[in-house]
Amino acid sequence: MRTFAASLFVVCVFAAVAAVATGTQAPPAFAGHWVLISISPQRPGYDQFWLGTEARVTQTDTTLVITRVGPPPREARFTFAAESRNEYIVDGQRIVRDSRATLSRDTLLISTDTTPAEGQRWLSNILRWSLDADGTLVVGDTEICGKGECPSVVTTLKFKRQ
Repeated sequence: MRTFAASLFVVCVFAAVAAVATGTQAPPAFAGHWVLISISPQRPGYDQFWLGTEARVTQTDTTLVITRVGPPPREARFTFAAESRNEYIVDGQRIVRDSRATLSRDTLLISTDTTPAEGQRWLSNILRWSLDADGTLVVGDTEICGKGECPSVVTTLKFKRQ
């Protein structure tokens, strides 16, 4: 009798876990080929570092890869819930970007610290990704200004899947 009760308990626990698991919402699918359709406010010379005006995004349960197609190609790799390092040469200078990517509900947050050649690391920007009901990718790019000597700038970019 005791083993039957224990077995029944285990079956009930697994059924409850399965019910909760199937009731949870899958993370949003940001994968695809994206093309910029709008930017607000308009900012002369603004260039979203990873997405540019066209990008391909690959997403798994644990990773996100952004391959910027244009302007000049650039790639970034992120692991969810861990710090990821991406290194670049921009205008002849080495730049290191350490980022944390987190999926939460229907939002992807990527916060990034930048370390230029002179070595002064600072929180440089936070990206907030979400998908509108029509499938538009909306990215809020908050650029953090250096050591607080100027206000941060928020830019909203919208992309359509190709």
